[in-house]
Amino acid sequence: METTYFTCTLGQAVDHQSDKSYSTINELIEHKVRSVPGIPVVGFYEVEVGEKASQHWKPHVLTFADVHRGTVVGADRLSKVLTAEKGQTVALLCPSSADFLFTWLALIWLGHPALLIAPQCSPSAVTQLCKACGVKDLLYDEGYRDLATEASRLESGSLDALLLPSASENIFEVIKGTSVNVSVPPATVQETDIAYLHHTSGTSTGVPKPIPQSHRAAVGVLPTLNGRSKACFTTTPLYHGGVADLFRAWSSDALIWLFPGKELPITAANVCKCLDVAATSANDSSVGTSEVRYFSSVPYVLQMIAEDKHGLKHLQRMDIVGVGGAALPAEVGDKLVANDVNLISRFGSAECGFLVSSHREYAKDKEWQYLRCSPGGNHLLFEPQEDGLSELVIQHGWPHMAKRNRDDGSYATADLFARHPSIPHAWRYHSRADSQLTLITGKKFDPAPLEDSIRASASSVLDDVLIFGNGKPYPGALLFPSRDAVSTGMNMSDEDLIDKVASMVEKLNPNSQSHARIPRNMLIAMPRLDNGLEKSSKGTILRRKAEDRFSEAINAAYESLLPEGASCSTDVPDVDVSTTIRDIVMKVAGENRSCEDEAAELTDETDLFSYGIDSVASIRIRHALLALVPKPATLPLTIVQDAGTVSRLTDLVLRLRSGGEASISTEERDEREQISTMLDLAREYSSFNDPHPRAVSSTSPFRGVSRQDPIGTRVLLTGATGSLGAHILWYLVSNACISQIHILVRGATPLARRERILKALSSRRLSIPEDFDAKVTIHNCKLSDPRLGLANEEYTALAASVDVIVHLAWSVNFLQPLRSFAPTHIAGLRNLINFALSSPPSPSSSNQAHIPPRLIFCSSVAAVSNYTPRPPGKKLVPERVLTDNDDDADDATTTVAGPTGYARSKWVAERMCWHAHATTRLRGRISVARVGQLSGARDSGVWSATEAYPLMLASAAATGVLPDLDGARHAQGVREGEVLAWLPVDIAARAFVDDILAGDEVDMAAGGFVDDIPVGDQVDHAVQDQKQDQKQDQKQDQKQDQKQHQKQDQKQHQKQHQKQDQKQEQDRHPETMNKPNDSTTARNHAETGGLLETSESPETTDHTRTHTFGTSSKPPSSQMPVHHVLNPCRAISWNHLLTWLSRHETFHIVSVDAWLSRLEALNDSPEEWKRNHPSLKILPFWKGAYASSDTAAAAASSFARDVQNEADNNNNNDNNKPPCDRREGVAGTTDSLVPPTQETATTATTTTTTTTTTGYEMEGTYARMPSLRDWERVVTEEYVLKLWTWVKESV
Repeated sequence: METTYFTCTLGQAVDHQSDKSYSTINELIEHKVRSVPGIPVVGFYEVEVGEKASQHWKPHVLTFADVHRGTVVGADRLSKVLTAEKGQTVALLCPSSADFLFTWLALIWLGHPALLIAPQCSPSAVTQLCKACGVKDLLYDEGYRDLATEASRLESGSLDALLLPSASENIFEVIKGTSVNVSVPPATVQETDIAYLHHTSGTSTGVPKPIPQSHRAAVGVLPTLNGRSKACFTTTPLYHGGVADLFRAWSSDALIWLFPGKELPITAANVCKCLDVAATSANDSSVGTSEVRYFSSVPYVLQMIAEDKHGLKHLQRMDIVGVGGAALPAEVGDKLVANDVNLISRFGSAECGFLVSSHREYAKDKEWQYLRCSPGGNHLLFEPQEDGLSELVIQHGWPHMAKRNRDDGSYATADLFARHPSIPHAWRYHSRADSQLTLITGKKFDPAPLEDSIRASASSVLDDVLIFGNGKPYPGALLFPSRDAVSTGMNMSDEDLIDKVASMVEKLNPNSQSHARIPRNMLIAMPRLDNGLEKSSKGTILRRKAEDRFSEAINAAYESLLPEGASCSTDVPDVDVSTTIRDIVMKVAGENRSCEDEAAELTDETDLFSYGIDSVASIRIRHALLALVPKPATLPLTIVQDAGTVSRLTDLVLRLRSGGEASISTEERDEREQISTMLDLAREYSSFNDPHPRAVSSTSPFRGVSRQDPIGTRVLLTGATGSLGAHILWYLVSNACISQIHILVRGATPLARRERILKALSSRRLSIPEDFDAKVTIHNCKLSDPRLGLANEEYTALAASVDVIVHLAWSVNFLQPLRSFAPTHIAGLRNLINFALSSPPSPSSSNQAHIPPRLIFCSSVAAVSNYTPRPPGKKLVPERVLTDNDDDADDATTTVAGPTGYARSKWVAERMCWHAHATTRLRGRISVARVGQLSGARDSGVWSATEAYPLMLASAAATGVLPDLDGARHAQGVREGEVLAWLPVDIAARAFVDDILAGDEVDMAAGGFVDDIPVGDQVDHAVQDQKQDQKQDQKQDQKQDQKQHQKQDQKQHQKQHQKQDQKQEQDRHPETMNKPNDSTTARNHAETGGLLETSESPETTDHTRTHTFGTSSKPPSSQMPVHHVLNPCRAISWNHLLTWLSRHETFHIVSVDAWLSRLEALNDSPEEWKRNHPSLKILPFWKGAYASSDTAAAAASSFARDVQNEADNNNNNDNNKPPCDRREGVAGTTDSLVPPTQETATTATTTTTTTTTTGYEMEGTYARMPSLRDWERVVTEEYVLKLWTWVKESV
């Protein structure tokens, strides 16, 4: 691939400087006038004021001799008017023009650094820049007289405003008609001296800051290539990036055409006219110019040209079209590339020059957004940050660094990038870390990409978009209509404009972070702006100025949820509160509800989550409710979730108006009602549709018959964007036994869906095998839809082809009530079961025709975290679904689930799976996987930057201490301490793949189908066999117990030898491998840091019974496989982690209360990074989980807010999975603790004598998932250090 002057970065330029004999700008001009005086190097356009683009323009092409002459003449004239001393900076306020070029070069020739001021600056910004640079003289163009004089006035006479000496002359006539005045020699300067100064755009604050550029940075680091045959055209002004384009061309003897910024606005027609004139000049042999083959622009100009037919043709003729300065909307770039435009993104900075571009093999590689940093990028480092992004850091040794902000001499750019999943050294620009909006919840996002996308999608009706939300609970957008939108032809009303834009926003919202999604009623139509929003020279919005200018409209947007005319609590009488709250809820929910949802009526008792109120909508409703209560009363941030219905919200508001309290006690939730709801949902959603029914029997006539394709297994996967799902996907794609993977995922477009999957993989540092696209098919889906959101043909084809369905997708939100899981997640499981049952008959085999695909459902140990065995002697959670008639469990087995809606939803889902197994053709084809606490992958350590454990470890950087969690647990009565039963996510993923590849033969042995009994009669036949089944169950249980005792004896013998070896290898490693026995700890771990989630095993021999829903009869008692995907080892505690880390890091170990105090003190830290430390987000959670009882009680009400802010409402195991509630069992006080010694480090495990349940049966799991067998001791010092390294890099 050819290196060109247009694409050569500073890193690459090091290898292309062999012929360079100059190091300053003055030396460059002298060198060129001596060596190549007559070659054309810069082109201008002479346009009379008011002349239209279609009329004749006069081009002026200047040579290096002309440039030298113009520079010297300009220096002569400036020397007569300037009052600045030698070497003092002079400011230049001038449009991009020939006058600008020669005044600027003349100042440098005289030895004056030139401060290049963008005309968009305000008078105060001009004075601030001049003051910062010690400027005495401000040269200005006639068009900016008012700006210059006002800036001079503000400086009280210390700043002299001087009109350009060339103001009354034609600069081209002066250059062509004047002999060189040799009396003005160039000033003697060094390459390290400042040649000129750019300034920041002041996008966020409105206050620009100067950025000095040395002579070396300007020309000394550029390549010297042969560019004479290919000219460049740039629309970028000289006072900004245009000077870099110019010097890059001149260093390689190339011609550059400059847009006439003084005479004309930048429009598509004017740019096309410039290119037409340049083409005419190239065809004129008397001029001798080269053809324009490179086009350089900023995004908003390129977008404008791309929408013009003539402009698009010009772009298609270019060898390369380069865009930089800001992010080009993906829609625009994709369209250009699809239309055969060789588009590249060029990324650089005033501080460090040209850094990277997406120059590539254009015919083969269409990834224009991904910048390539190799070769020549050895001083560019991408440091991992949150959400799978990385910050670009320029390391010491880069050819040009005007600024450094780290002790090691490097420069952290604050520019965030996303890694390409398969192309090495390829990175896509994402956002600025320092230009993000910060909501009141602490969530941040960069509004610029979304603004660009909205503007690009609705360019016919919009001129500008301003997204707001700083310090607010959710974002909104001000919409500024275009001239066409308000013209007599279109004449759009505000509502019409909102309708038009809302349809675009609804497509963009699913691909945005949940907190960055814009609700319809926060789209605010504004009057048209004749001059648009104030922007920097890069075209980016001056956000602070815009927010101040439209603050009234922004504030009003957050008050618009109340009925018209109601602005405070007294405007709504008590009798109307209920109606008002219903109106608020309907208004918030309305724009997000589908057509089928709209038929559902909102009553005072309707569950709000079922009605469509998610976490963001809850915040909006709470914000509106604040206006209904008297000041200074306030409302908990989770009041909507806590109340759950309009009725309870009404009671709360009326209570506050009467002087009552704002809290809703969890005791108001009737436990019996919850149990009833669990059973009702299990019954309601266990009605399945089987278009090819056959009766179920405990034996199978098809034993040994396989559904799977001989060329490989075909898998349907949900939840692939989560951590577990991404790892499972990676293993599936990499496995030769898997022929096809179908992924169900949300996304407005195929590209957006693909980006979600690739981001999920790249953020976990998982590379993509070459055959990814050949094996993976991505489908847009809606799990709540009976047809999964698929077209009928697509649905039928998938059902006929897939062999295994792996269902991971589930909302991990511990604040949602149980019923809120029904419309999407519980219904989604039923829809997938129906999908499996819809597998059509095969014409080739009457037997195989009725074998549906297998379905593996990912559950959680939260579904059984309250399990209490009966009799008490049996301490392990069985590998089966616990049922109401299970002789080994309490009668009311709904109580085995944890107390959260999430845990109970998983219990309901397990019952649905069991019922599908017991009553449909899925007998032996459906299984459950209960997953435990997953941790970072073994090779990379990548975990989740929002989970409790990583945040706790990260707090050491800010506080210098870590807490003694074992001591806190001992005080709570948990003798094992804080057990770290972590299972790396990659091992869990391998276990799932084991199950997927285990084949059908084992499944068929567990149960099958008979041909002669209709499915409607199956329950009656099952009842007749019930007693015989019970006897068989008892015998199987006895045999199973004997086998377990034998295996336990063998394992105990093996462990004794292993412990002796391990003791020699590591003197402080735990010496015991006791099975857990504490039910309280089991509940704590299941309902706290995401500790356990499950899986299935068809080889388990235990049998299960339950009531058939809708009948008093009982289905057959054949078991359904349940597997425990977890780490059963409870020998490693928090003290071991502290001991291991202390060998490599310096920190103090303090009591939990002391640690919490230090953490809370960060809120008052003078250092911003400490005040914003992410660990503070879940401070109340930690107080409730570990602190002494008084502290924990005080934190209980605020804990919900932090979980809410971190909850991911879209996908199971996603990267922003929140911590679970660990408050169960909190009691007593925490004593002051000391760092553990070698002896105390193992006390928690060696002295444990618990009697209640903490363990899980694993025998069937190990048989089905052998990858889990050898990883009980995976939590080692080496592994913990890998996690620690990732935490330090990423949290």
